[in-house]
Amino acid sequence: MSRAEEFIASYHRIEDYLSREMGDGQHFSFSNMVNRLAKHNPIIDRYKEDLHQMSQLRNAIVHERREPDFIIAEPHDSIVNLILEVEKELLHPRQVIPLFRKIVTTFDADDSLVAVLGEIRDKNYSQFPVYNQDGSWRGLLTKKGVTSWLAETVDGPHVSLEGVQVKHVLQHDPHRRRYRFIAQETSVIEAHHHFISMKDGVRLDALLITETGQEDEPLLGIIRPQDILYVIG
Repeated sequence: MSRAEEFIASYHRIEDYLSREMGDGQHFSFSNMVNRLAKHNPIIDRYKEDLHQMSQLRNAIVHERREPDFIIAEPHDSIVNLILEVEKELLHPRQVIPLFRKIVTTFDADDSLVAVLGEIRDKNYSQFPVYNQDGSWRGLLTKKGVTSWLAETVDGPHVSLEGVQVKHVLQHDPHRRRYRFIAQETSVIEAHHHFISMKDGVRLDALLITETGQEDEPLLGIIRPQDILYVIG
């Protein structure tokens, strides 16, 4: 199979995928489907311009053929590799689990703040999911929140943390709601989309992964903005 034939084959698989996603039985052009689906599909939105350029190249190869076996343009290897990459992301997207599966350090609302400070010191963690004693979700405690609380609370050269519990600090943390629960089948690109989008006018500090994206389910992993950048590039 030539590179042109490989490109066309991949293009047709993507086109079939787009048609299935449209799902209403109507016929739309490739570019029209891309524009429509990009509004609510983060993967298509990410590759929107690439897909439009691929459509133009496909038309140049197919529509300008003089003979059935005559190829007027042979795409560069980088273009073929790109369309194969896009096809893979669309048809078989990378999911956040197992990629970001990990044991997450969590705290009880009644735990001592000293325990949190120990985790910050020893592991340099910056986000801490907090639960109530009955296992229900309480909120996200952040290192910035702890710092802000200390700055507001400290009066004089001596600091006493005796009796200070996580819940006392959490309620003063301005970042405690900068999170979103997502399902384990969420694509990596959709996860990245959550970080670059705004939620109530602010950026997210963390994505918390559970089986179906519900907060009452066990945590399977946590994603920070810098984590997703290592994967997306």
